[in-house]
Amino acid sequence: MLIIDCDTFFGARANCRADTSVDALVRALGLDGIGCALAYNTKARTYDAREGNDEALAAAKAHPEILPVASVDPRTFDRLEEEIARVADLGFAGLRVFPELQGWSVDSVLFSRVLNACAKNQLPLMISTEAPGKASAVIERAPDTDLPIIMLGTNYNVLAEALSAAAARPNTYVSTQYFVTPGAVELAVESIGADRLVLGTGSPEFSARPALNVILGAEISDSDKRKILGGNIAAIIARQSARLGKSPKEGCLEAFCKRSISGPIIDMHGHFGPWPFPMKPCSAADLVRLMHRRGIEKAILSSTKAIVGDFVEGNAELAREIAAHDELLGYVTINPNYPEKSIDEMNRYLSSGKFVGVKTHPGYSGQPIDSPAMRKLLPAIAAVGVPILVHCWGHGEPSKVGKIAAEYPKIPIIMGHGGVTAWQEAIEVMKQAPNVYTEFCSSRVERGRVRETIDAVGCERVLFGSDLGLFDPIYDLGIYEEAELTCAEREAIMYANAKRLFKIC
Repeated sequence: MLIIDCDTFFGARANCRADTSVDALVRALGLDGIGCALAYNTKARTYDAREGNDEALAAAKAHPEILPVASVDPRTFDRLEEEIARVADLGFAGLRVFPELQGWSVDSVLFSRVLNACAKNQLPLMISTEAPGKASAVIERAPDTDLPIIMLGTNYNVLAEALSAAAARPNTYVSTQYFVTPGAVELAVESIGADRLVLGTGSPEFSARPALNVILGAEISDSDKRKILGGNIAAIIARQSARLGKSPKEGCLEAFCKRSISGPIIDMHGHFGPWPFPMKPCSAADLVRLMHRRGIEKAILSSTKAIVGDFVEGNAELAREIAAHDELLGYVTINPNYPEKSIDEMNRYLSSGKFVGVKTHPGYSGQPIDSPAMRKLLPAIAAVGVPILVHCWGHGEPSKVGKIAAEYPKIPIIMGHGGVTAWQEAIEVMKQAPNVYTEFCSSRVERGRVRETIDAVGCERVLFGSDLGLFDPIYDLGIYEEAELTCAEREAIMYANAKRLFKIC
């Protein structure tokens, strides 16, 4: 099968300690079954475009898996059009630009110069559209050309805008790297067609498995899957590939499939309730159907309404919805701004048998886990003896969890999302606090995060969470699959740890 990753790179980065060498990229492609990758050199975006582009070309000549992507910095002014013409003539697969990193705007004349030079030299353009308004600004600058434009990094927060932008301009494509919400791939195919979607992963810094999983697990035809996985991008770069004298290499999913994780699985991080993003309906029955497709036996949910608004009303709604489904259990959402009501909610639901933990979200409540308001609730949580799931995202947040864990050693505290950008900080907290647990659901999927955590603290306090209800679990399954779990680790992390911790019969 032709599998082409349109969003990869290699080269040193000052803010990244991961191995992002060309050898690491080639190794990752092989493990993930990806036959060919469009790759740029980081030196071209941060130091010197010509030098970095030449290194990308050299890597492509040395490795059959790599097709070179160029970059330029428009701030160089007089070398812009000349460099774009040069790399197009050499057979580069496309040009990638980095306005935010380099400090210029797509609303500027500089971007118009890039667009015009790419159109003149028939060189496909790649640009990140993860910021709100970016996709709209890109197509507004390029309404009258047939230049292929590939929008990368489109997360669920801006997916509606990106799909609308692609629908408004022919020859505009969207990378599926962050199509994490349930049914996102299917909705995109219905909206703009499978012909306008391409595979991107951010490898080798990020794991490619989540992005591959959502395509392979989507309810679309095999023909549409083949287009997205490689057929579309192969057509886009056909002219440049011929000029380079290099054809995309076939991929092989045999090794990829060997690491796939099947059930039984307990998903301990889910939600019930709508989110304002492109996604298929997620009623309780819908969630159960999705769970069955992904091998999930039970899921523990919190109420979206309870997190973002009225926690009393949200908890009551969740209790009604999960009552008829043996597969679904609940968290009682508490709000430290209302300590008495929060204690009432715990007393009301934790004795029901359907609620097995407590959830708090510092971001929405405005109350950190170590705040005076939260401290009023911690003795009551310790008394009921159930785990608490804490939204834990960003530097400094794991350390707050560690502080509370030391003060309340009998409370099992789960770091929801595992700190994300602060996952290494989370590891240090777990080393010091035996009552702290972690899970890894997020759309930011740095390669090696799960394996490094297991190697540092063991597998007994690592859980599987997927953000079910907001995410399709098949995405975050890829994060765990990338860790190449042993049979014992898989059993513990995907099932036994949660069953023991939440006392699930």
